[in-house]
Amino acid sequence: GMFFFFQGKFYLEDPSGTVQLNLSKAISFHCPVLFPPIGWYEDSVFHVNAFGFPPTEPSSTTRAYYGNVNFFGGPSTTSVKASAKLKQLEEENEDAMFVVVSDVWLDSVEVLEKIHLMFSGYAAMPPTCFIFCGNFSSAPYGKTQIKSLKESLKVLAEAICEYPSIHNSSRFVFIPGPEDPGPSTILPRPPLANHITEEFRQRVPFSVFTTNPCRIQYCSQEIVVIREDLVNKMCRNCVRLPSSNLDIPNHFVKTILSQGHLTPLPLYVSPVFWAYDYALRVYPVPDVIIFADKYDPFNISNTDCLCINPGSFPKSGFTFKVYYPSNRTVEDSKLQSL
Repeated sequence: GMFFFFQGKFYLEDPSGTVQLNLSKAISFHCPVLFPPIGWYEDSVFHVNAFGFPPTEPSSTTRAYYGNVNFFGGPSTTSVKASAKLKQLEEENEDAMFVVVSDVWLDSVEVLEKIHLMFSGYAAMPPTCFIFCGNFSSAPYGKTQIKSLKESLKVLAEAICEYPSIHNSSRFVFIPGPEDPGPSTILPRPPLANHITEEFRQRVPFSVFTTNPCRIQYCSQEIVVIREDLVNKMCRNCVRLPSSNLDIPNHFVKTILSQGHLTPLPLYVSPVFWAYDYALRVYPVPDVIIFADKYDPFNISNTDCLCINPGSFPKSGFTFKVYYPSNRTVEDSKLQSL
């Protein structure tokens, strides 16, 4: 069944019909739901006492049922989570780190200065991977957007080439933001177009321009990255807001994991390209989900899944996150002004 709001009233709908809900007596409930409400039916209205989420399920429980099926994607038919060799490599490589930065405004002088500062700090110990999320422009509209983005990428390539250790051994993953060139707000989004990124890819061969969301397999770990301002959308469309703002990230993470989907929202709020909806599913639960969101940064563990929000790099005072896969920890990082 489906839960929806129409002309000031809540309804439940399934193929057999529609029933109006009365939520005034509901004692406990949370954000958008897929779980059957509890209550009584009277005068063509279902009076709700309580409703909540489907229980979240750790991936170990899911895999106990399905064995080594590869749900995550990639070339292997069996899940690499079963590989003891990869697990050992992952634990032994203590220097491995993923640097996650969102809203990398390449047209901003200040952002580029901070990226330079970051590279100089990491030159002696290059990260495994820089995950750069859009938007890649601070002013993402107008006829010159694509031309200026190509120019900005050229400047970034020059900056990377100034640090040979990073250029030679760090990978760069670019995930488009909601206002980057592409098909408006629909998810999943394709990568930035080849003609925009071609010169950059020639100069920085270890770079990947990918979809939003994208999936990264590192040794035995499954990492999902999405760049979308979901927290505010979820808050605007939930039945009742959490009583405290401090609770919002926890409620947000719990909603995503229990719904098993990155955007459990009506299609008019968050449109989905239906043929590729499976790319937004998070069942079984991955090891890490990076929500690159303009909301305040957070790190939350829930159901054996680490959920990380780096926040907006320029809007949060140049904060970013560093993830260490060998011990599954996150470091909150911030670049000080020069």
